[in-house]
Parts: sequence; structure tokens; C-alpha cells
Amino acid sequence: MNLLIVDDESIVIDSLISDINWSKLGITGVYTAFNIRQAKELFEGTAVDIMLCDIEMPQGSGLDLLEWVREHSETTESIIMTCHADFHFAKRAMKLGSLDYILKPLPYEELEIVVAKAADKIIKDKETANLGEKWFRHQSILMERFWIDVLNRSISLQASHIEKIATERGIPFCALDKFVPVLINIQRWHKSINQRDERILEYALKNTAEEIMKGESSVIQVIPFTKGSLLAIISFDEANYKEQELNRLCEQYITACRSYFFCDLTCYIGGQVYVNQLPELVDELIVTQRNNVAHNNKVMRLGSEPLRISSAIQKPDQQMWTVLLREGSQQKIVMEAERYLVNLAHAFELDASALYLFQQFITQTQYYMMRQEGAPFQSLFGDIKLVELSKNATKSIPDFLAWISGFTETISALKKEKDPNHSVIEHIMAFIAQHLDMPLTREEIAQQVHLNPDYLDRLCKREKGMSVRELLVLERLKFAESLLLKTEMPVSRVAVSVGYSNLSHFSRRFKKHTGMNPLEYRLKSLT
Repeated sequence: MNLLIVDDESIVIDSLISDINWSKLGITGVYTAFNIRQAKELFEGTAVDIMLCDIEMPQGSGLDLLEWVREHSETTESIIMTCHADFHFAKRAMKLGSLDYILKPLPYEELEIVVAKAADKIIKDKETANLGEKWFRHQSILMERFWIDVLNRSISLQASHIEKIATERGIPFCALDKFVPVLINIQRWHKSINQRDERILEYALKNTAEEIMKGESSVIQVIPFTKGSLLAIISFDEANYKEQELNRLCEQYITACRSYFFCDLTCYIGGQVYVNQLPELVDELIVTQRNNVAHNNKVMRLGSEPLRISSAIQKPDQQMWTVLLREGSQQKIVMEAERYLVNLAHAFELDASALYLFQQFITQTQYYMMRQEGAPFQSLFGDIKLVELSKNATKSIPDFLAWISGFTETISALKKEKDPNHSVIEHIMAFIAQHLDMPLTREEIAQQVHLNPDYLDRLCKREKGMSVRELLVLERLKFAESLLLKTEMPVSRVAVSVGYSNLSHFSRRFKKHTGMNPLEYRLKSLT
């Protein structure tokens, strides 16, 4: 414990330091100051527990210092020393928080008693503060446990019984109160984090929710709920509950979390209900959250907008996807998957089950083709990264696209493992197949196999009977034939899919290749 002596008389300070056994009183550090300025400077760098201060000093009154200490170091216990038994001084010193008032010349025995009293008060205050902190932490745990018990229906949902349980646990609660639940779901983190950092960030999200969502005239309790989610339970005075204001606070919370905690999240707001209606309402919020796979960083009110209004789902085009998966172009597959899912979302046909069905469709189609080709598809099950992506694929469109991208990449790697001795021509054929929709040049293709473009041309003519550029055009047109025959894709989209931005140019090329324009070619296949 540290003690500061403030007196302009050095003889008083010296005698106090030498004549009193401070260590016996629990004082480990004794500091001195001869005026108010020195005392303030010392306070800035040292924690002072007890201050002995003279009232009369040439550079300012000790009472002024006492007032400054009360504002800047409220835990410091002060003892005033003076030569005058002035009631006015004593009254003001006590009003400013002085623990005691001692007359000079200082009676050391009395001073020791007063300092010991100050030290004892400091110890007790610290114990009380620690006890209060422990009680507060314990109370917070009790509150969380109480709400979890209510939501899990671990206690009877009769309002009177819930009120009785709350009273037994020392939790302020009234059965007539109404509550608004807000389910906060963390959809994804913007960067890779470990479990420890995730717990820290979730704690920060909890505190921020309590701070921002509280608003005016409300009481809020935010509890850790399921993995990756929090639940805010807000009690409003019924007359002061404004839906739009809570929406605004939730939007403010989402913006803050995106900026400071590097995550996407959505808030799902329920109606205002009594406590015994809360579990059922929270169950509905959970279902809404699970089926929201299209929206990020949004405030959603229960029942305010349909997530899925049709029981029938537009099925993926089997023939087109067979062609795409066989070709193996990661970019095309991801682009087509996104287009399909966005169309489902616009038609209100997209939810978690729709994502699951689409994932199963892609997986089964790919496995069937791999079995036909004799590729080792069993090793897919041991890919830890792919398993994790697969687990999250039904959470949202971005999660699904991350999975299908990783899935396609892994399939491509497995096919290469099956035949590690790809020839140069096979390598460029695979590269062309994966980039048919891009404006490739002969030089870009040659870079893939680290060969001179002219040499690659000669090699290609020897093995395929045509130049690299001719091979590229042929592969584009062959793929266009497949799309026209096996899908209902518009001709304009077929052209873009095989690298032609100009429809007329594509039609001329196609007619030269097949003797018919694209539309005639498609119609002939139907007759």
C-alpha cells in the first residue's frame, strides 16, 4: 500500500518518515511532496492509497488538493493535518471526503491509529468490490441458466411457476412482462480464426448487442445460444415498444459487427410475447434462420417475407450438368450453380432443403460419371477440407458455391492422379476444355506447357492434324453442339459459354462447321 505525505515543512516530513514504523501499518511505499503541483505530478505516475496532507501551504490550500484528488483518484483515503482547530476547515475537509482531521503537532499514536483505520477501510473496500464483482459474474451466469431452462422447457411454462423460480434464483422478473426475442446468427467470419479467437469475438458480439440493442425503456439479456448464434431477450414497456426503432438498432448492430468484428450476421426478430410463449417463438426463429440461405447482413422479422412459398422446386437440367461436370471447368460450374440458385431465390423456392437436394444432385451425378471412368471417387471422403465445405454447403449460397468450387477442384486433381503421364497435347486439351468461355490465345495456351507457341503448333499438327488455334475453335464448336442438343440454353448464352461475344460471328462459325446455323441444328435434333 502506498502513502503520500504533502507538507511544505521538510522537518515535518522527515520526522514522519523516520519516527513511524510504516511497514507495521501495511505501508510499503512512502512518497513526499512539498506543494500541490508536486503532489499532482506524483498522482499521475503512482497509485496512492493514503494521503496525509497539510491544509496551509504557500502554493495552494490542501483543501483544493483534496478536491482534486476526489475527482482524479476516488479510491485514495485522505487525512488532513493542520495547526488550527478551525471548525470551518474541518467541516469542508469532511465534506470533500477526508477520512479524518488531525491537529499539529502530530500525536504519532493517534496518527498511527488513523492510518491503520484508513488501511483497514481500503482492504475492506477492495474485498467488497471483489465480492460485488463475483456476485455480478455469478448473477450473470444465473440469468443465462434461467433463460436456457425456460427456452429448453426444463421448467414448467406456467407464468406463476416461472416467476417463483426467478424469485428463488434472485432474478428480477414479473410474469406480466412481455419479451421480444432477437436471434443473432453469425453466418461467416471474413478471415480464418481459431477457436480461442472465435470465443473472444463472440463475447465481444454479445457485449456489443447488449450495448446497442438496449435503446430506451428496455431491459436486455443476451445469452450464448446454439453454436454460432446468440439470443437477445428484450423486455420493453409495452407503450414504448417500437418495431421500427428495434429494426434500426439491429441494422446499426450488424454494421458495427461487420466493421469491427469481421463477420456477416443476420438478426431474426420475433413478436412481443409473454414468457410462456417465448420457447415456441424462438423455435420459429431457428427454423427461419436455418431456411435463410439467400440473405446476409439483414434484419428479418418473423413472417415479414416468404423464404419459400412453393413446394415444387425448379429442378436442375440433368443433361446440361452432365456436360458441365464432364468438362470440369471450375469457373463455369460455379457460375452456372450461382445462376440456378439465384433463380430459385427470386422464385421463393430456395431454402436449406433446396440447397441439400441440389448438393445431392451434383454429388450423385459426379460419382456416377467417375464410376464409369474408373476414377477413385472413394478418396473424396477422406479430404478434410472438402468434408468441412460439404458440411456448411446448405447454410447459404456463398457457402454452397465455396463447396462446389472445392468439389470440382478436388475431382480435377483426382483425375490427374489417375493418369499422371498426361501428354502435352492432353494437358492443353484439358486446359482448353476448362476455359472455353474465355478469349484464349495461342500464346496463353503455350504458356501452360512452357513451350514456344510455334513448337506447340507443330506438335499439335503432328498429333491432331491441326494448329492450336484450329483445335481451340473445334473444341468450342463441339461444346456448343452439346449445349444445343442437351440443354434448353438460349443460343446467345451458348455463344457466350463457348467464348463468342458476337452472336453473328458465332453463327457463321457454327454454320461453317455443321452446315446449319445453331437454331436449325437444335430444331433438326428434335425432329
